[in-house]
Amino acid sequence: MPDHVKMTIIEPDGNEYSLWTLKGKTVWEALETIGWDMRGSCGGQGNCSKCKFRMTGGVSELTLTERERLIPEEVSSGQRLACLATVEDDFTLFIDYWQREDKAKTSLLRYRPGIINDSGVSNKEFFIPGRETECHIPIYDRIKSTLSGYSLELSADNINYLAGLDRQGRPALELHAIILGGTRVIKVGRQRETLLGLALDIGSTSLFAALVDLENGKTVAMASHNNMQRTYGEDIISRVNYAMEHEEGASSLQRILINNLNSMIEEMASDTGASPLSIYKITAVGNPVMLHLLLGLGTAGFGAAPYVGSFSEEIHMPVSELGLKVNPLSTMSILPQLGGFVGADTTACLLTLAPIHDQTFLLIDIGTNGEIVLGHHGRMWTASAAAGPAFEGGAVSCGMRAGQGAIDKIFWNHGKLGFRVIGGEMPRGICGSGIIDLVSVLLENSLIDANGTFTVQASQLFNMRTGDRGAEIILDGDELVCASPLVFNQEDIRQVQLARSAIRTAIDIMLRMADINASRLDHIFLAGAFGSYVDPDSIINIGLIPAVSKEKIRNIGNAAAAGSIIALLSNGKFQEASLIKSKVQYVELTEQEDFQALFIENLNF
Repeated sequence: MPDHVKMTIIEPDGNEYSLWTLKGKTVWEALETIGWDMRGSCGGQGNCSKCKFRMTGGVSELTLTERERLIPEEVSSGQRLACLATVEDDFTLFIDYWQREDKAKTSLLRYRPGIINDSGVSNKEFFIPGRETECHIPIYDRIKSTLSGYSLELSADNINYLAGLDRQGRPALELHAIILGGTRVIKVGRQRETLLGLALDIGSTSLFAALVDLENGKTVAMASHNNMQRTYGEDIISRVNYAMEHEEGASSLQRILINNLNSMIEEMASDTGASPLSIYKITAVGNPVMLHLLLGLGTAGFGAAPYVGSFSEEIHMPVSELGLKVNPLSTMSILPQLGGFVGADTTACLLTLAPIHDQTFLLIDIGTNGEIVLGHHGRMWTASAAAGPAFEGGAVSCGMRAGQGAIDKIFWNHGKLGFRVIGGEMPRGICGSGIIDLVSVLLENSLIDANGTFTVQASQLFNMRTGDRGAEIILDGDELVCASPLVFNQEDIRQVQLARSAIRTAIDIMLRMADINASRLDHIFLAGAFGSYVDPDSIINIGLIPAVSKEKIRNIGNAAAAGSIIALLSNGKFQEASLIKSKVQYVELTEQEDFQALFIENLNF
């Protein structure tokens, strides 16, 4: 194997194993083939500096870009960027942290089972006469006669199975039918089956799935995995561009997503002993691009204004066309979208808030795209704000997604920074909530000014130096012991300012359209992982949201997933989602005359 070289991986506990890869590949590509989460936010373009690993042996020389992206301490310790290091010979890669799947979406689910009776999938027990000696009526005909008010849609395999049960002289048979939509009998058997549904929340960063008992409304199992499409770009526009620029781009992205979901289905089935063939109904929510990729639909409409896809109303599609490993007779139903990049996930969030739609509220779900809804006396306005990846740990030197080793909380402790690390282990970086805390602490203690510039006080408190991204401080403290220093610089602050201004400008514009001020707000709901962990004091302090009483701010967790489950279990609630769509006015922010001026004004703290 002259072109094959050995890649040795050493894990944090010293466990060592070797794999073969090809010369000429980047280390990123080699790790991607074994399913390693590369943590990057630029799709392997060398722009985000998140795929740092220690390496020794047969890899290419340090590139100029790596020298610019890595701080001196990282270079001296052997850190490399996996997307820029090329495999030349046998080499060793050191994993300084444990890879773990993102479980945030499962831990944040707020759904609780209620009284469910209209999922559209049900069991029916019935009896048919036995086969008499003198009158040989086929078993299918006897079933059809007994279930005269229903439409029989049995497969050939099912009919053969039933014929095997039938014999002359046998008394009446007790059978169980699975009924879809109240009238369609799709399967008949001797045993009563557990009827399962699958609720999906298709995020651009992570995927959530819940396996639900359709008869009692209880969640049987949940799974949350990283969305492996991130290899082709962290944000949805990067994936749209990939789909447009490559002949098989869209089909590749769909295949990756379907494989992702199938592995989650298999995981939940293995954990519970349930059969995937017992899944008869699926609902899915997500942003418009992810939903188009899920269904195998073209995404070119999202490549330029006015950002219109192939559908926005509710849609139903036979699952047999998609390749999901569930019962082939099931149907996937997608909740309606609200317009532009505001998708069915926001509709699902609003479905969970239906009891307060007549009040005045803000719903904010912050990710790479921030979706904001303002409700006032039954009317609603929504907009999508291009916040960028800063609030998810991207585009920030020390940023990372929330997970093991991420600093998720920063506070001022007797003149020094205090930290909290997820998992209590050695910190690897700072996730979105921690970044907001850090900026808030710096601002509150006059370590940066209203323009976001480091002050003289900052240089007295921190080890400060000048880097390629402007002035930078090295974060340290008794609790902060890291493999390599965490650096926060002027450009990082700028990224937070840009993200903050995008969200705040959207809020300000919608408040103006409703002709109200922030004091009229009864509630501010923060959805998703970011909203569940962020400190209300911090987001008020940096001006991300208007200054309101903290009692009005409520974290509602993974409301999109909860809404997906509610719609799965209730056809009435699913139809209610369409009513919600009819009440929401989509606002294209860039078409507002004062958008640019307001955006620039909101850049300052």
